[in-house]
Amino acid sequence: MDASSEGAAPPEFALARRLNHLFNTTVKAVDKRGRPVRFSTPEVAAAITEDPSHPISISRVTLWKVREGKANPTMEKVRAIAKFFDDHRPDGAPRVTAAWLLAEGDEPQIPVQQTLPERAEQVRAIAMRAGRMSPERLRMLVEMIEVIDPGGGEALPGAGG
Repeated sequence: MDASSEGAAPPEFALARRLNHLFNTTVKAVDKRGRPVRFSTPEVAAAITEDPSHPISISRVTLWKVREGKANPTMEKVRAIAKFFDDHRPDGAPRVTAAWLLAEGDEPQIPVQQTLPERAEQVRAIAMRAGRMSPERLRMLVEMIEVIDPGGGEALPGAGG
């Protein structure tokens, strides 16, 4: 019986899916254009290995194999991976735990967690640029937001109407 016929991925694929999700949504920095910069597999492997809070080391090849669903890491390595991503989660984002990385049935957390880092960085980038705008351009931006998202919540300050 394969995973597709049951509707649930084997644990190693759930781990790979969730780990790749974390790589795709965890932001290490924002470039000068306001775009998020993500961690690479070698960077995460090095950071886990260099973390003085635990004795775990992991190679970039092993971490890549875990991301591909081709390696089944020890529980200690899963905990170290979870700790890295938990240490780099944005404020307000759900905790990243080994249990979450390995769990099969609690998928509702993924969409919330998936949008938080990306949205937070996008909102921050917009706010930073808006903060440098003249009052006239800021008013135009507010009007554009009202056109794009009419009635999308509370009225924006400075919006006409």
